[in-house]
Amino acid sequence: MKLLNVEVVLDKAIHPAEYKSKVLVELDDKSTDYAILSHRWGTDSEVSYEEMVGLMKMEEQEREEVGNRYGYEKIIKSCEQAKEDGYKWLWIDTCCIDKRSSAELSEAINAMYRWYQNAQVCYAYLNDVDESVFPTKQDEKWVKSSYWPEWFKRGWTLQELIAPKQVEFFNKDWVPIGNKQRLAPTLTDITKFRAMFWRMAWPGSVSEDRAYSLMGLFGVKMPMLYGEGQNAFRRLQLEIIKGTGDHSIFAWDPRVPRTGSVLAEDPSDFWGCGRFRKVEPGEFIDKLVKYIEENKIGNPWYIRRNYSRISTNPLHWCRLAWLRWRARSLSQQLRTFTVSNAGIQVCLPVIPLPDSPSHFRAILPCTCGGLATVDLVSSGTSFDRIHINSTSATYPEFKTLHLTHHQDVNEKRREFTLDDKSASHYGFTRCGTYPRGFKGNAVTLSSLTDGLIVMVYANKNARSRFAVGLGYYLGQGWVHVVCDEPSSAQDDDWTVFGWRAYDQMWEARAKHAQSMPKRERGHHFTKHAHLPRSIWAARVVWGRWEMDDFKVMVDVEQCPGCCDGPCRWTTTDSDRGDIGVPGLMKMVWGSYSLELDRLEARFKRCSGQQVALGDYGDYSDGVLIRTGNIFEDMRTHGIDSEHSTYCPVASRVDGRWRRRNQDNVTVAWHAIGDRHLALRQPKGISLPANDSTVLLLKALSIRLAGKHLVTTIIQCSEFYEVDKDGKRSDSGDDLVLDSAESSTEAGILTPLYTIATPQVWRRYLACAQRRERFKSIREYFYALVNMRQLAGTEAHRESANKRKKDRAIKFFSDLCGLKYLRNYIGEITLFERLPSMIETDSLSESSVGTAEEDSLLAHPPKLTCTNWVMICNLFNRRQQSNADEDSRLEVMLPLLRRRCQNLRTEHDAPRPYADEKKKVVREVESISQTLGSNLLKYIADTFFKAYLEHEHPAESTRQASNIDYDRELDTPSMVQEIKTLQAKLNETVDEDEQRALEEDVTGKARTASSCYLSMLRTVHSLLDPVALLTSSDMVQVVDYLRREANMRGLWEMSVAILSTVDTDPGDDQTHLQRIMHDAGAGTSKHQLLLAARAAEQTKWSGTNRGAPAIDNPSTTPSTSSQTPSMRAV
Repeated sequence: MKLLNVEVVLDKAIHPAEYKSKVLVELDDKSTDYAILSHRWGTDSEVSYEEMVGLMKMEEQEREEVGNRYGYEKIIKSCEQAKEDGYKWLWIDTCCIDKRSSAELSEAINAMYRWYQNAQVCYAYLNDVDESVFPTKQDEKWVKSSYWPEWFKRGWTLQELIAPKQVEFFNKDWVPIGNKQRLAPTLTDITKFRAMFWRMAWPGSVSEDRAYSLMGLFGVKMPMLYGEGQNAFRRLQLEIIKGTGDHSIFAWDPRVPRTGSVLAEDPSDFWGCGRFRKVEPGEFIDKLVKYIEENKIGNPWYIRRNYSRISTNPLHWCRLAWLRWRARSLSQQLRTFTVSNAGIQVCLPVIPLPDSPSHFRAILPCTCGGLATVDLVSSGTSFDRIHINSTSATYPEFKTLHLTHHQDVNEKRREFTLDDKSASHYGFTRCGTYPRGFKGNAVTLSSLTDGLIVMVYANKNARSRFAVGLGYYLGQGWVHVVCDEPSSAQDDDWTVFGWRAYDQMWEARAKHAQSMPKRERGHHFTKHAHLPRSIWAARVVWGRWEMDDFKVMVDVEQCPGCCDGPCRWTTTDSDRGDIGVPGLMKMVWGSYSLELDRLEARFKRCSGQQVALGDYGDYSDGVLIRTGNIFEDMRTHGIDSEHSTYCPVASRVDGRWRRRNQDNVTVAWHAIGDRHLALRQPKGISLPANDSTVLLLKALSIRLAGKHLVTTIIQCSEFYEVDKDGKRSDSGDDLVLDSAESSTEAGILTPLYTIATPQVWRRYLACAQRRERFKSIREYFYALVNMRQLAGTEAHRESANKRKKDRAIKFFSDLCGLKYLRNYIGEITLFERLPSMIETDSLSESSVGTAEEDSLLAHPPKLTCTNWVMICNLFNRRQQSNADEDSRLEVMLPLLRRRCQNLRTEHDAPRPYADEKKKVVREVESISQTLGSNLLKYIADTFFKAYLEHEHPAESTRQASNIDYDRELDTPSMVQEIKTLQAKLNETVDEDEQRALEEDVTGKARTASSCYLSMLRTVHSLLDPVALLTSSDMVQVVDYLRREANMRGLWEMSVAILSTVDTDPGDDQTHLQRIMHDAGAGTSKHQLLLAARAAEQTKWSGTNRGAPAIDNPSTTPSTSSQTPSMRAV
């Protein structure tokens, strides 16, 4: 190392010729006594190596400028202090390293820890401390450095504080203010704040120094590559791994959970992890057994003896013994790391997690009280780190793993391009994004940090909204839609819904990523989510291309019902639009190939028909049956089709080759045979691919649903067929011309065109399987209420009706989950009693027509939530005899008592406890897949609240319910309404009307047959569900268990229910619950459909020409309500 000669620096009369050879001397740090300086660098005020060695050779003015610098004063003061302490040599990083040499700089940084360690004393100069004592508390004058002196903010401070044997601190006037030994408690407190600085970039320094400043602390030497960024810290960790078997290097915990490499990105990720220590294999297996017992892995059975627990399960003993034997046999592998391009090879015990078969929890042989764990996910041949909030009772197994230690840049970040302009047609606007905003229509997501962004779309007039989540998780992009129930409050804050949707999607991001369809070339995928109480559906089209980035289209379409979704993906053939089509299109494959502006496109020939740009109609067997033209429609309705926004786009046309000596002739190559087409002076004319045209097509989507559109035509002055050598075919005439292939312009021919179906014009077909399910529900309901009388003798009719009713009762019981639900709330006899509640005379009347249907819908029967809950006898508190109540609960109460007894014996009888809890979880999971899922949370809340009231009676807020239980349900009116709608359904032949009516009838039938389950959401908005439950038969249940001293078991049951109640019910149940809620809210899809059709007819009727429904491109669109309106394009 090069050291300053203290005497030479301080000697003002030294001869210039002798100065260079004596001021800096190369000496051995191990055998030389020297002092060393630790300080904060100043801005442009430090003295460099070349300035120090050439100081006396400078001109007088230049030498005086260097001598007046703040950095030169530090050198002089340091030399004076070293001389006073008896040291002849001094090292200062500013002037003792020739930074012009990268080799010398790298060598110095790698050896710097050793140099500080071998120094006899280190002078720590605190240039911002005025006082003559060391600061012992934070002060606002150091606000930029977390209220401590700036010296502690330096990246190199840690090794300069730890390495030297003796550290002396000086204030700005070089007055000693303490040493490391005396200030040890204060220094410990200060260094706890260092990691907070490393979360931010150091002002005036580079990020690589965060890693390079730690090399000496770990005895690591590695080349420095300034410009590598965070990769420097990754290389440092790999070097540490190669020299040690300490697994605590994986026990880091970032503030923001991220996915990817098992190595930390920054030293701040280890904040709070300083107490972890390495555990040797012998100690590790003992702690592993303790970890298994503390986390109840394997569901062991224990009995308590005094303060200890003794396992009574012999299988558990055997499993623990096997783990001990396995750990001893792998003791060497547990100590060994192997680093390669495949990952970091380690041997660890891992526990499979229930989230996915590819998710595991690895247990590390390091401890901070308990063993550290890290969550992993299999990414093929290696494992990435993830963050999962789940537990598992599966025994660990020792496995050899390859842990990912690098992050592929292309896999780290993905760009999502968003196209949501079509959603504004129905008045839906993007009103917020969570957890952050983004500009434009593109957002970049990283699976390591911010892997999810949620956008909320709302129609404030209709109080309807939905959220679309774009996510990137473990290298997989995903999209999901969440719909919200319409709010009755005008000022309802949609931000609450946005954050709720974000939290919901974040917790389920692994499931959403796994549910994404496999990528197929040329295919897009559609998700269709029907919005509650409307004939709107949120449609998301997802595709992936160009550098594996994603494109997502968000749209709102009109849907009469009986649709697919809301979670299932369907494949849709949508092309990317290489030739600049307005929006996603399904291009019809053509046999002729040309290039438009260097982009390949396929064309069809206009054989026997005249085609113009913008024509639309039905396409079959290669023939377009024209029904109109979008430009003609625009002119008819007063829209300026000549506006620059809608002007067609001209393109240069190129083919496989040009005719020899005929540069103005291009050949369109035919895919089959030798029927190639030579075009003279060809020109491509296409629809403009701008936002206005996209919105125009959206405005036409209802009227032109299912139609095809001519998007591009090829015009030329002459065309003829040629063979593969470019020779004209023997056709008799040079010009092969069909009169239909001519243009409306003189001398212009149109031989080729492209045709496509715009994505926004596609009809979303009904789900046949779902319609069959709806039909079954209606048939069973009719059998249940005896709406259809059977022909034959009276005895035969009664027998047949009884069989049908028995099947209907079983069907609806399974549909509502009564098989297990009765174990918690008693026997439910609604379906057996429902026929007796119906007056059959009112059901034998003839069908009524549309007028009666409209009257019924305009004046629905008074079916309040309280009525339905009361009649169902689920929470009925009408005056009954005790015998009736006892008979209904006599089977359930003893069973519930035994369950609660088992659930309170976790420590005394663990096996019955575990078995009983499994049964509860299994039953709740089964109920969650039925209509009974809405009731589970209320049951659990009731049990939980009853337990709290029992444990803390002074804090009880139980109030009596003021519900009128004596009101009766007007069941005949409801059934009459269902019959009226069914008659209308039987008469209509329009498919969309059939779909709307099927949802209306099915929703009302299911609401009538399972009203107590379908309406609980509405009940929640009208009255306290817990008060409702505790004021009914549930009071008898809770009181009975309280008398039996089983409240602890009741609490265990409520926890088990709540932990399982969020099980996804699946697409079919979600859809059926939606139509039930719609029916209960009085929403008629049929009426909404008819209203939308009337509004659409009015917009495009000839009487409306004076006030066109489509505004000029310069106008500002307005939001719409349930009825769609044309807007600016």
